[in-house]
Order: sequence, then structure tokens, then C-alpha cells
Amino acid sequence: MNKIIGLAVLLLCFCSCARDNDAIYYPVGNVNVEKGGPALEDGRGELVARSYNAEDYVLDTVAQYPGNPTLGKLTFMVNLKNQLAGQEANGFNGIGKSGLTMSLGYKDGNYPEESQVPVYTSPDVTTAYAVKLRLKGELTLSGDEWMIDFVYAQLASLFQPYPPTSFPEVFMCKGGEQSFANFDSFRRTWTFDIEYNRSNLSFSQLYFNLFVNLAGQKREDRIRLRIDKESFFEIYKLEEGM
Repeated sequence: MNKIIGLAVLLLCFCSCARDNDAIYYPVGNVNVEKGGPALEDGRGELVARSYNAEDYVLDTVAQYPGNPTLGKLTFMVNLKNQLAGQEANGFNGIGKSGLTMSLGYKDGNYPEESQVPVYTSPDVTTAYAVKLRLKGELTLSGDEWMIDFVYAQLASLFQPYPPTSFPEVFMCKGGEQSFANFDSFRRTWTFDIEYNRSNLSFSQLYFNLFVNLAGQKREDRIRLRIDKESFFEIYKLEEGM
């Protein structure tokens, strides 16, 4: 009897340890969410801020799990930006170079505060806006030991890496394999062409990020994100009654 009890205790400890080492994992999978009012008509609204590209931009960097035992279970984030300013505004951070950030802990999916930067901060929360954007390009892994588990672009008024589709703060969330994006057969390349044009959006802050879970069998791999020159990001202020 004592042996049976001992084995049961060991099994319980093993199961507990296994749970402790497993990520609280929220795969978003295929998603295609758009919220907001009707598309902004040409000539309506005041252009507040715009970023665009004159040529393709490539972020070529190394994704790493330095010293972390939970290999392949962390989510990475890219803050999406374009290279040039068509119009700048105070509080607009959509211009410059995109960067790759790894979540701080595999259990919470959090990111360093310095990487949680909104693409735009509104000076007046009562203002209604329209956002038009296009994000076209390709995400590629260089090695054979890693694969793209899930990936999605998100436009939201709240920083939330794993949003339920019912979140009212999420204006756009697109990812997985849809009409606007697809994986190669080995899930090492994700090609995308995402568009969004909605009005009557209210927010104090606006976030625009790409979230990627890379399942890997080694500590690091090179990741390449190409943002094509057709990509742009625009914010319009709506007049009352529009």
C-alpha cells in the first residue's frame, strides 16, 4: 500500500511539474475580424497622419529564446511601421523601422513596456476617426527547425496579444490562412495582403502590431519580414455628422 501511495505522489508531482512547464497558450488560428463604420469615401475627412513606402522594406533579424527552457512556446511581436511620412502629427509613431520583440514570460504573453507603443495617441477621446491601411508582404523563416504556428495582424485600441474576437477594442484582426494570406506547405513562409478601411472609430490610443508564434527546436533562427512598397497607414479625423 505504501508503494502505491508513493507512486501516486510521484505521479502527481510529475503531472504538476508538466503543467508548470507548459505555456498558457492561446492559438488564434484563422481569423478575419473587421469592425467600425462604413468605408471612408474619397475626399471626406481630414488627413491627420500618413506613412508609406517608396520601396520594399525588409526586417532581417534573429529570433531567440535565450536561456529559456520552454523552447518554441513564446510569442513574438513586430510593431508595424512604414518608412516615410506623408503627413506627421503629434502622437503618431507609424514611421520608421519595425522591430521584433519577444514576450517576457511564456505564461503571461506580456511584452516589455517600452515595446508597447501605440501607433497613434489621440489628443481628444471624443474625436471620431477613420483608418485606412494596407499591409502587404511576406514573413519567412530561414531554417528547417522552426515553423510558423500562428500569425496575425491586429489594429486595436488596447494592447492585447491574444484577443477574443468579441473584444470591442479590436478593430481589425487578420491572420492564419485566408483569402488575404496563406502559408507555404511547410509553414515557414506566410504571404499576406491585408487591407482595412473603416470609419467612426473612437480611441485614446491605437495599436498596430503583428503577433507571431514560432514553434522551434533550437534556440534561435533567422526571421525575415518584407513589407512591400504598396503598404501604407492613414488616419483621418471625421467631421461631425459624417
